[in-house]
Amino acid sequence: MHRKGDDDRMYIKHWAAVAAKGWRITAALSLLLMLAACSEKPLQTKPAVGGPDPVPPKAAVVQTEQLFDKQAYKGQLTIRYFHLAGKDLTGDSFLITTPDGKTMLVDAGLPEVGQQVVDYLNKLGIDTLDIALNTHPHIDHIGGFATVAKEKQINTFYMVNLPYTKSSAYNNAIAPLDAKQVPKKTLEEGDVFQLGNDVRFEVLSPPKGELPDSVKTFSAQEINDYSMVLRMTYGDRTFLFTADIYKHRETELTSSKWKEKLKSDMMDIPHHGSETTSSSEAFLQAVSPQIVIMSQNNFQSPNLKERLEKKGVKVYSTGLHGNILLHSDGKTIEVDTEKRQKPAQ
Repeated sequence: MHRKGDDDRMYIKHWAAVAAKGWRITAALSLLLMLAACSEKPLQTKPAVGGPDPVPPKAAVVQTEQLFDKQAYKGQLTIRYFHLAGKDLTGDSFLITTPDGKTMLVDAGLPEVGQQVVDYLNKLGIDTLDIALNTHPHIDHIGGFATVAKEKQINTFYMVNLPYTKSSAYNNAIAPLDAKQVPKKTLEEGDVFQLGNDVRFEVLSPPKGELPDSVKTFSAQEINDYSMVLRMTYGDRTFLFTADIYKHRETELTSSKWKEKLKSDMMDIPHHGSETTSSSEAFLQAVSPQIVIMSQNNFQSPNLKERLEKKGVKVYSTGLHGNILLHSDGKTIEVDTEKRQKPAQ
C-alpha cells in the first residue's frame, strides 16, 4: 500500500545511496581533506573576480557574527549559503540580498532544518522576504518552507510548474503559503525577473512548455532534471544557480541557445556536488567559473573539488567551510567563510 510521504522517504534513500557510492570511492581522500580543513591556517584569498586592481588579500575565514552582520555589507550584493547542520544530508538554502535591500530566499532544506533557516533570517533581522523561490519540489529543497512560511512574511513565491501532491513535504510547504494567500508564480525557460533595481535573473531551465506533463513517474532524475536553473547578473558579474540538474539537462543546456548564457563568474555546483549524476566536463567548461560553491552540509566531493582546483577554480563547501558569504560591488566578488563547527558527539 502506497502511503503519502513514501515518495519523500524513497528520495532520501536514493540521495543517500548516490552520496554513499561516491563516498566509498573517495573516503580516504575525503578524510585527508577534512582533516586539512580543520587544521589549516585561515585562507588568505580574495577571489576578486574581474577586478583589474584587486586590493590586498584579506583572510577569508571570519567570525560567524561578521558573516551575519547586516550593516557590514550594506550597499553590496550578498549571497549567504546557510550551513544546515545535521548528521545526514540536509539540503540547500541560501539568501540573496540586493544592494537596495531586497531579499530572496532560494530553497529551505529538509523539513527538520526549517527552523535553522528561520534562525539565520532572524540573525539578519529579516521578517519579510520579497521573494521565496523553490527550485524543485524535492523534500531537501522545499521541506523547510513549511516552517519559514509560517514564521516569515513572504511577498511572492516562485516555483516550477510541478505540483508534487504525493509528497507530504510539498503539501506541508504549500499549506502555510495558501493559508496566508501568498501569491505563487511558476517560472520556466525564457522568463526574466528583477530583484530590486540592479539584480536581474534569467531562467534557463526547465524547458518552456514541458511541465507538468513531461514528468510521468516522479522519479528522482525526472524531478531533478526539471529543476530551475537561474543566471543572475549584477553589474559586470554573473552567477549561475543550477539546483539539482543531472548530466542529461547539462548536455541539453550546452547544446542549446542558452550555451552562451552559461558562462559565469560563480557557479552553485549541480546536485550538491554529486559527480555520479552531474558536473560533466562539457558543462564545467561551458560555465568556466572562477568560484564554485558546493551546498552540502557533509563534505562528499573531494574528486570534484580537485578537478575544479586544477582548473584554477576557488572551491567552497558548506561541509568544509560552514556558512559562506559572497559579496560583490558589481566589479569584484569576494568570499568569506566561517570555520566549520564540529558536530555534537
